[in-house]
Amino acid sequence: MHDIPTTIRFPQGVFNELQSRLLQDSSREAFALLSGKRTTKDGFCVIKVTDAYYPSPDDYDEQSISSLRLKRSFIYDKLVKLQQSGNNDTLIDVHTHPFCSDSVAFSAVDDHDEDTFHRWLTATLDGFHYASIVLSQTDYAARTWEIDGENSVHCAARIKTQTAGENWPCAEIKCHQDVAMESFKIQNGFLARSALALGLETLRRVTNDQTIGIIGVGGLGSVIAENLIHSGFHAIHLIDPDRVEVTNLNRIVGAYYSDAEANRLKVAVVKEHLQRINPAAVVYAHAIGVEDEAALAALMQCDWLIVTTDNHFSRYQAQNIAIQLGAPLISAGVNITVEGQNVTDMSGEVITARNGDGLCLNCLGRINPTAVAAHEHRGEFVGDELVRRGYVSGHEVKEPAVKTLNAIVGALTVDVLLNQYTYRQSHEPIWVYENNQGPALYADSDSASSRLENCYFCS
Repeated sequence: MHDIPTTIRFPQGVFNELQSRLLQDSSREAFALLSGKRTTKDGFCVIKVTDAYYPSPDDYDEQSISSLRLKRSFIYDKLVKLQQSGNNDTLIDVHTHPFCSDSVAFSAVDDHDEDTFHRWLTATLDGFHYASIVLSQTDYAARTWEIDGENSVHCAARIKTQTAGENWPCAEIKCHQDVAMESFKIQNGFLARSALALGLETLRRVTNDQTIGIIGVGGLGSVIAENLIHSGFHAIHLIDPDRVEVTNLNRIVGAYYSDAEANRLKVAVVKEHLQRINPAAVVYAHAIGVEDEAALAALMQCDWLIVTTDNHFSRYQAQNIAIQLGAPLISAGVNITVEGQNVTDMSGEVITARNGDGLCLNCLGRINPTAVAAHEHRGEFVGDELVRRGYVSGHEVKEPAVKTLNAIVGALTVDVLLNQYTYRQSHEPIWVYENNQGPALYADSDSASSRLENCYFCS
């Protein structure tokens, strides 16, 4: 984890394309413009990249190994489009330093040009923000610009992509990392066997630079949290407002009878359990629901969001936050259907929704809008009427639950996440586990291919 508060988050594949297009010719600098949408909360800032614009050769007035100059018409045209769209509030310029063989940095010329452009942009367009990125063949530097009184000042930013394989080293961070010491700790610590299976580079990335947010820390969420710690993840945010009850003890990892008697918070109990496994882990316990505004600042710091809650409303809220921040989301859920004395279905599902893949819980039909409305307005006329008419079940109905199903689906969830780092298997957005006639695990390609096109949320 690092104390750089601003993140520029790219959709799946876009940063790879940016690198490929701008760095293909190492004999001259190249340029691109990005548009983005900012979210700020409690000192943290996430800029979600929405579009990328690449100038044609005719859009350059000058282009050499150490400088470039664009025609004003290219910039003005893109600014007009950004204003007309109404969905963006940030302009990000990207240029290369192909002459850099080591760590890249902004030059004095960059400082002057960006300062001048930022002042002009701020004076010309109300509510627009500015950031910049410089790329070399090995790493990047990024920063945001703000007006402080009469001065234009910049602050370091970092780039995050949907999958770790797309990430590039940041010049601002790389020089502070002790890679040799990190490798020694992994190879000689409790992750030694994991390094043999997953690879040292994967474990370095997981332990040093990844933060996971878990929304819902019950039977399934606690299993996932434990698996994450055992897998080497060192930074986890736990979000759940509920307390441990005796009926939870058949499945919540790390909870004891005394915890239920004391009516302790689930996040506090699970945090203690995780830090007993790895005292060096940084675990944050947030005893709030995902709809609470305070949850946003915590989730802005996360590389992946995992939602395991048992109602449509909280999953809907988690999905909205993931889309707002451009963050990849994994949704994990289990189901046990009992008719009479017989179990007619025992199954689970893990859905990976990365920004840029054109897929979310809404277009897959995994969110019931009526159930969302009933939960949001529970205790009010609308919510009570929806329940009375049978559109949704009562909110206090307890679902059947067993640890074995949670354990299997929880392990599958973390395995799916780890595959985003190892690329050992091809990516599948939906995995289904069934234990009816017998245990079965398969990719649900039908749901992915038949999802709602032109989805309002993710298209």
